[in-house]
Amino acid sequence: MGKVAMIKIAAVPAAGFHRCGKFFPKSGVIVDPKSFSEEQLERLKDEPMLRVTPASDDDESRAEARAEQIAEGIRSLAAADYQKDGKPKVDALNDLLGDDLGKITASERNGIWDHMLAEDFKAPEPDA
Repeated sequence: MGKVAMIKIAAVPAAGFHRCGKFFPKSGVIVDPKSFSEEQLERLKDEPMLRVTPASDDDESRAEARAEQIAEGIRSLAAADYQKDGKPKVDALNDLLGDDLGKITASERNGIWDHMLAEDFKAPEPDA
């Protein structure tokens, strides 16, 4: 099997745009089209406030580097920087990395967090 063809979804408005339960910034995000149902994918493609294009190799490299930077940030957070549900606080990540990476969204954090959990990452335990 070959590599999955990723897509780039970018908002037209500078403030970004929500559709299908996801936030899309103007700068765009690289996603696996299989993460959406066929109906959702068609809705995204038909949405005039979004631009859906094939992701270039350069887009994918930048997305992978960004995800790794966010994962490293998550690994460096203290126990107090995690929510009651166990996920890292988005505000803590943005405070740590936002100047370098721009705004990190909850949706972006969730995808990276799910991947880290699948690789057996454990959040730090609070001091007793």
